[in-house]
Amino acid sequence: MGLNPGKIFLADQRGITETSVLRRYSTFNFEKYYNEHKEAFGDLFLCNDESVAGGKVTFFLCKEDSLQLFMPITGAMDIVANGKEFALETGQVQVLNMGKGEVLEISNPYPNDVINYIQLGIKTDMFLMRASEMLFNFDFEQNKNQLIEIIANPKLPFKLSAGIFAGREEVVYKMQRKHHQFYAFVIDGAFEIEGRLLHARDGLALWDIEQIELEALSNNAIVVILEFTPNP
Repeated sequence: MGLNPGKIFLADQRGITETSVLRRYSTFNFEKYYNEHKEAFGDLFLCNDESVAGGKVTFFLCKEDSLQLFMPITGAMDIVANGKEFALETGQVQVLNMGKGEVLEISNPYPNDVINYIQLGIKTDMFLMRASEMLFNFDFEQNKNQLIEIIANPKLPFKLSAGIFAGREEVVYKMQRKHHQFYAFVIDGAFEIEGRLLHARDGLALWDIEQIELEALSNNAIVVILEFTPNP
C-alpha cells in the first residue's frame, strides 16, 4: 500500500527571523525568507510560529486578502486591528478578515514572560463575516484523546480542529470532501500521520484523501488540523 500524496515541512527547515522583540519560524515563504520548496500549499500561504518578548509589540503587514488565524500556545496576546482590540488567551482562536496592505499590532501583555502563538493565513475573496469578529473557544482538558472541531462554519472556507493525546492513542480524521486539502501542524510531541512521522512544529500537507489516520507517539501530544477547499 503506497502513501497518499503529501509533503512534510520539517520544523528545522523553516525560515527564521530573530530580533530582540520577535523570534519567528515560517513554514512557508514569508517576507525575506524564500525557498523554492516552501511555496504556499494551495490557499494556505502562511504558517508562522512566533514568540514575542515580554512587554514588546510586533507588527504584521498583510500581503493578501485573507483570513488570519491566531492561536496562543503559551500565554495570552493582544491584537489591534483597525482600531479594535482583541485579547486572546490559550484555549481560544481569533480569526480576522484582512485586506491586502492592512497592518496588525500584536503585543505581549506580560512584562517579563515570552509568549508563543501560531498564525495561519488563508487566501480568500470572501469577506462575508467582516463585521462580526470571530473568536472561537475550545478546551483540551474536557476533550482529551479526540479531535475537537474548533471552527466549522459554512461561511468560512476552512475547518479547524485540534486535539491533545496520550501516547498510542489513535484517531481517524474524515475529510468533509475528498477534493479538499489537509494540513496538520504538530504543536507538541510526536505523531504518526498516514504513515509519516512528525515531531513538534513539523507540518504535513495531504491531498486526494478521504480519511487520515493519526496516532500519538508521546504523551500530551498536540496537533492542529486545517481542512480547506483547494484553489479553483
